[in-house]
Amino acid sequence: MLLRNWEEIYFTSEMEKFFMASNLLNEQGISYKTDTVSNQLRLSMNHSGNASPALCRDGNVKDYYKILVKKKDAPKAKHVLSGM
Repeated sequence: MLLRNWEEIYFTSEMEKFFMASNLLNEQGISYKTDTVSNQLRLSMNHSGNASPALCRDGNVKDYYKILVKKKDAPKAKHVLSGM
């Protein structure tokens, strides 16, 4: 597994908070990786009738943003993000 030395330390559905967290880590020199879970596919597969998936999106379906850091950096990263 490629990410076995990485730990997820932050998870949000709000893009603004995601960017705030990644900027804080960057300012502290903490290396991180990001991952986004897009719900577009799920939405397009679950739309009803002939309605366009874009028309079904009413703001209730959100994407999710994750930040992962190296396990050795996780305590410091959690401390940095605890002030958010």
